[in-house]
Amino acid sequence: MKKTLSAFLAICMVCIISGCTGKDVGVVTENPEEVKDFSFISLMLGSSHMEKWHENNVITRVKCDKLRLSDESMEEYPLLSKAFDDYNDEGIKASKALMYDFEEEAKNLAGDMYNPAYCEAESCVYIQRADNNIVSFLEGIFIYAGGVHPDYFWHGNNINPETGEKISLSEVLKDTSVLPSLLEQKITEKYSYVTFYELSDTFGSYKEEDFTWTIDYQGINFWFSPYEIAAYSVGTLSCKIYFDEFPDMFFEEYTSSPESYVIRIPLGMDIDFDIDGDGTNDTVYAEKYPDQYGSYYMLYLAANGNGFTDEINYAYGFDVYLAHIGGKSYIYSDSVSDNDYHMFCTYDLNKDNPAKTDELYGTAFDNEYIEDGEEYGTVYTWVFNNPEKFRLETRLDILGTRSGKAAYKAEKDGGKPEMTDKAYTFDYIHDVKTLIPLEAELLPESEKINLPSGTSLTPYQTDGKSYVDLKNADGGIVRLDIDVSGWPVTVNGIPEDECFEGLLYAG
Repeated sequence: MKKTLSAFLAICMVCIISGCTGKDVGVVTENPEEVKDFSFISLMLGSSHMEKWHENNVITRVKCDKLRLSDESMEEYPLLSKAFDDYNDEGIKASKALMYDFEEEAKNLAGDMYNPAYCEAESCVYIQRADNNIVSFLEGIFIYAGGVHPDYFWHGNNINPETGEKISLSEVLKDTSVLPSLLEQKITEKYSYVTFYELSDTFGSYKEEDFTWTIDYQGINFWFSPYEIAAYSVGTLSCKIYFDEFPDMFFEEYTSSPESYVIRIPLGMDIDFDIDGDGTNDTVYAEKYPDQYGSYYMLYLAANGNGFTDEINYAYGFDVYLAHIGGKSYIYSDSVSDNDYHMFCTYDLNKDNPAKTDELYGTAFDNEYIEDGEEYGTVYTWVFNNPEKFRLETRLDILGTRSGKAAYKAEKDGGKPEMTDKAYTFDYIHDVKTLIPLEAELLPESEKINLPSGTSLTPYQTDGKSYVDLKNADGGIVRLDIDVSGWPVTVNGIPEDECFEGLLYAG
């Protein structure tokens, strides 16, 4: 296990250097005139996967999350982009080192063809805030190489977007000396049922860099890994110091907040969050539980202990987001099940119990495949941090199975995603060829034309219900009438498979 632990420390180093190319910036001087106008930063999150099957039916695998700025943000924040590149490079190095060390661990394990044994590790990034003042994210590290239970811990990453350097606690808090007593008070009040180690001695011995912290738009969160302040069985613990609770404690540039924002939350943890903006602390909890057959999972949500289980949307996994929009709070989940089928669901937290209010079938966050020069390519998904502007992609069964992308915003009243584009733009491109002559509308002139049999066309966009636009060989756009209310989809009133040859459908 010695080699595994050394590799585990290598992954820890990824957390320590994330966003940091060296020194701390130091304590800033409080100057309200220097507070910048708020703006979100557009970024993407991807994952690198490494996996190997061994002859003794042991699988070794490592997954590490990676960060990338949008092209626009990359131009505006080149040093932040460089910090992300360094973070990704170190993550790949640590992952390869861990895969190498797992080779020895795998020799001591054995599985069978239908129930293999695993040596595995994973790092997951949870964006808490990404704007022109700070990029803050929580990183969870999980590792298992046999034994009674896996090891896992948390690290906070806080980066100055203009310099790409690490932001220290003393740049956010005016006086860090009050932390030991304040954290002891908050953590014991929140977890009154837990038997702690000597918190005053533990926190009193911490240097500033020993604290694991992140910052969101309500306050600063402190995270405590298993064994850090209590027994492993207690799990991860956390507490929040709100801006409104101690306004004189924070430097002003970090307390600016938009009206609407989103954070990604980990499963299985009580998250401190002021749901209704009344200045009092609430707790939000999300977790997945096996269904009655043990084949899938169901999402369980709770607000201040009042729970709701979504017994309809079965999935293998859930990404969960906590949003504050127009003074109210909502949960969004992006779930994945068989054939990579996604569901995007909205849950209202503003009632006595959480309640599901919306489902978008076959819908997930927009992603793009980027070959980044490593052995493994990376699929990057747009980070959901701005509820007033985000992109989703939806599986559409129109002229084959396709991915339609569109821009959305969250409704101020109800939080439901509202499509702001007039049409979906197709992403997964495969051309179609007419089997029969078809009447079409040439855009933008709205001229009626006839498409001969054997015409090759590239599907371009659709409203998803009444028309589909296609590009012809000359780059012009033609529109066909469709009807998706039944099966099969019809084109000009004719079943689509009679109109086009070789339509490709998934599943």
